[in-house]
Amino acid sequence: MANEISVTIGASVTNGYLKQTSATQTRQFTQTTARAGSICQDVGTSEEAVSFGDGVPGYIVATNLDTTNFVSLRFVSAGANAIKLEANGGQACFNLGSGVSLYAIADTAACKVKFDWYNV
Repeated sequence: MANEISVTIGASVTNGYLKQTSATQTRQFTQTTARAGSICQDVGTSEEAVSFGDGVPGYIVATNLDTTNFVSLRFVSAGANAIKLEANGGQACFNLGSGVSLYAIADTAACKVKFDWYNV
């Protein structure tokens, strides 16, 4: 089979005179190994590795479940904050490169972050 994974992305902003829209696009990808999972990790204010157990994530959808604090994601330990997950359901969807680890750090207080992952 082919095109087992579908990712849809789009965005728009309306702020006074500023009106900008990116067209919603759906891309499909082939999954060579039929594996997927979901974890909910408590992320503290000290950097920690995101643990996918035996999973080998490719596509990841990260969702911040905290209502007050944001969470930053990093691709190397003690590295720069690469992705910001805003409070109240802030999300990011990305394809994690082979052999790359994922690290998370909460801003002010511990947060629950849900990671849905799909092998590619």
